[in-house]
Amino acid sequence: MNSQAMALDLCPSESVLDGWMHSFGVYYPRWNAIRHQNSPWSKAVIMAKRKHESVIERFGMIIASHLYPLLKPREDYIITPVPGEQERERCLFQGLERCVTEILADCIHIGLRGNDSVTVENLLVQVKPKAKRQHQCLNIAERMVNVRNIYAVMNRGRVYGKNIILVDDVITSGATMAECARILRESGASAVMGVALARTVRLNQPEVSHADAMGDSGL
Repeated sequence: MNSQAMALDLCPSESVLDGWMHSFGVYYPRWNAIRHQNSPWSKAVIMAKRKHESVIERFGMIIASHLYPLLKPREDYIITPVPGEQERERCLFQGLERCVTEILADCIHIGLRGNDSVTVENLLVQVKPKAKRQHQCLNIAERMVNVRNIYAVMNRGRVYGKNIILVDDVITSGATMAECARILRESGASAVMGVALARTVRLNQPEVSHADAMGDSGL
């Protein structure tokens, strides 16, 4: 475990996409070799993506500590992961095929233990592959098109009227999380909050607007 990175438990979250999404650090892509090598947080994110259990558990506790004061009393929440890439990110973890976002969602839920109003469920499924990898898209418009209608809600009855906490690993443009939020909203979710380990420095801010994903209100 990268002890230097995991000591960053007081790193404040950063609100992006008009405040409905929160990232908990900055990820320097590996093409930015010097910044990447000198960034403990970036190294920890890579370790999380490689399914290092202790790192994911630590991230879960960090995110849970920041989420706790944001949760409204007497309201129910469901933590749900952004589906992982079907062709690359399904792996064996503790005997079950789970992707990073599923493991992270479980760890956040454990960090919120004692709050009976919060559950964790897989609400979304990827129903068709992306035409290409998101990093191969040239701009935000291509990224939005590339993820349009590739996700679906598995049980609309579980979503209707609920507050959803949507979990992803790294935000680049925000297109994937915005699309998942759109699907959840169209299925009747009362509100959606997005959380991610980090945002990449490719863009100063994710470029999709609040309205693109949320309609007129967030969590």
